[in-house]
Amino acid sequence: MYSTLTLGSIALPTAPIFALLAWLTGLEVAGRFGKQLNLDLNDIWNTGLIAIIGGSIVARLWNVARFWPVYSSEPLLIFSLRPSGFDLFPGLIAALIAAYAYLLYKALDPLSMVAAASVGSIATMLLLAISNFLTGEIVGIATHQPWATNYFGESVHPAGLYRGLGFLVLLFVLPMLSKRIIGSKKRTAETTILSTILGCALVRLIADGFVRNTEVVAGFRISQIIALLVALVATWFLAQLYITQSTTNIFESI
Repeated sequence: MYSTLTLGSIALPTAPIFALLAWLTGLEVAGRFGKQLNLDLNDIWNTGLIAIIGGSIVARLWNVARFWPVYSSEPLLIFSLRPSGFDLFPGLIAALIAAYAYLLYKALDPLSMVAAASVGSIATMLLLAISNFLTGEIVGIATHQPWATNYFGESVHPAGLYRGLGFLVLLFVLPMLSKRIIGSKKRTAETTILSTILGCALVRLIADGFVRNTEVVAGFRISQIIALLVALVATWFLAQLYITQSTTNIFESI
């Protein structure tokens, strides 16, 4: 596959480049959507950058601490930016804490910020899905369809692109949906968050059916089971939100 991107005599690693583009694009999309919720573009960018920087530092230091015997013998490796040199979950937790701390400091509305970030995250996942396709991190099952892609001499489903296509559809649908929501800013934010969760779960539920070598239990893919459960929960909360709003409208009209 394409583990590196060649620009003349320069070869750049595909995954880190796409990760950087995904973060920046996600922040830009979040900023544009945030205008619908009366959020300031600078606040969204500052929150996102603080989260990314804080999360990256913690993810790197956590990895260094875990493998200190290796790094102590070769200290220069500490400054290496290899994707495998970052621990995802500690970094993710640190990013969330850093972002929330900034929200408290600036007295920003967490719900509106999460709604904007949720739409931005779709753009991020879209580019990461393309990256996973290019690097071969996501490989599809064998197929003879005319749109199949070649993977070391075998025709397979472009499963990474299926995910990307699903996220692309969401990226266009959700902003249009939010504009049609009649009600308070809180209701718009809540509906956007739940719709994003539902949409992403449905994308994974469908696209993961074409992914090779996924973990299964009782003959079912674990990722699809989780996606289905998440989609059902999100649907239930959306229904409750709609019922509550409808009841409120009835009482207000009396």
